[in-house]
Amino acid sequence: MKILRIIYDWPKPWSGLAPHPYEITVAQSKLGHEIDVFGAKWPKSGPEEIQGVKLHTFMREPFQATLFFTTAVSMFFYYKRWRAKNTPDIIHSHGHFAIWLYLYRAILKKHFPWSDELKVPLVVHFHKTAMGRWKKLEEDKIEISPLSKYIQWPLEVKAEKWSIDAGAAFVFVSEEVKKEAIEYYGADPKKCFVLESGVNTDIFGSIGQEERDKSRNELGVDIYDKVILNHGMMVERKNIHLLVESLKYLPINYKLLLVGPGDASYIEKLTMAAKKDNVEDRVIMVGYTPYPEVPIAYQVSDLFVLPSSWEGSPKVVTQGLACGIPCLVSGFKLGENIDGLFYLENLEPKYIAEISQQLIEAKPPVDTHKVKLIYSWDQRVRLLEEVYEFAKENYL
Repeated sequence: MKILRIIYDWPKPWSGLAPHPYEITVAQSKLGHEIDVFGAKWPKSGPEEIQGVKLHTFMREPFQATLFFTTAVSMFFYYKRWRAKNTPDIIHSHGHFAIWLYLYRAILKKHFPWSDELKVPLVVHFHKTAMGRWKKLEEDKIEISPLSKYIQWPLEVKAEKWSIDAGAAFVFVSEEVKKEAIEYYGADPKKCFVLESGVNTDIFGSIGQEERDKSRNELGVDIYDKVILNHGMMVERKNIHLLVESLKYLPINYKLLLVGPGDASYIEKLTMAAKKDNVEDRVIMVGYTPYPEVPIAYQVSDLFVLPSSWEGSPKVVTQGLACGIPCLVSGFKLGENIDGLFYLENLEPKYIAEISQQLIEAKPPVDTHKVKLIYSWDQRVRLLEEVYEFAKENYL
């Protein structure tokens, strides 16, 4: 099968959605598919070559919120030239990078349904919905920057509406995201499929005590320390400041390991919160970490905590479970019941501290075998094949 994947976040850097489409692409290449990837990245920063995969790379947006008027426009015209000589079996697009392709195909579908362009089915992958995120932030009274509120997010909503009009099938990372697309955009439930994020069980796994002690020593963590991990983008909706605040309710040998980039203003908020509660020496901020090095953070930790207001299907949780550490989370529900996965009933810092300490002391087992069986990327893409078959049978 010949697949065209369109995704803005393509490594490097390994931030945002980048690991997800990358792992799907690798897993699909193992099945013998030929894949062209249209992605945006920094010059000369791509990862190793993948057999059967050809990259078509574009410069990233020069300034925040200019994607739709810069990189997305150039990608659309490049696509038109590319399609004149190439005919994939499936177009699989993630996110808003293909906004003008969505509009183009929506117009064709409405007015020129016999067009040759529409003979290639479009599958659209939703990792979240812009409208769902917008409403949740307003409900939580979280401040939204004018740039996002009046430019970026309205265009993201438009992109998603047009993708629903243009697509033959839709993939959602959770039931909640699927419900949002049906409610806000009128997506046809018969065309909607839920496929949660996967995990690379070749690199995310348990390690021996000797290797764990060595890694903890390199991080400056004592063998008697208890490490609570949060990995991902440091942004307001993930409520990492509540994790920082929870430290004051925990014994002094409990430390918080924060791995990932974030908004400068929010990082400053975390720093100030740590100083206010006099726990700055117990907060370890690592910052951006390349994806292949991320497993180390899980392997040295005792508990992963994600006190988020909302999530789609966060890959950081399946990564933690695959490494054998318990996960305490909020803002979403995983489709499967996995031993070692626990949900926060509220986000009060004292409550987070109490549950975290209980779990660390109890050391509950994690069903890593079930995680690998259900959530490995190889298994995820086999389910994706069924979506492709549906799209090819129902593209008109």
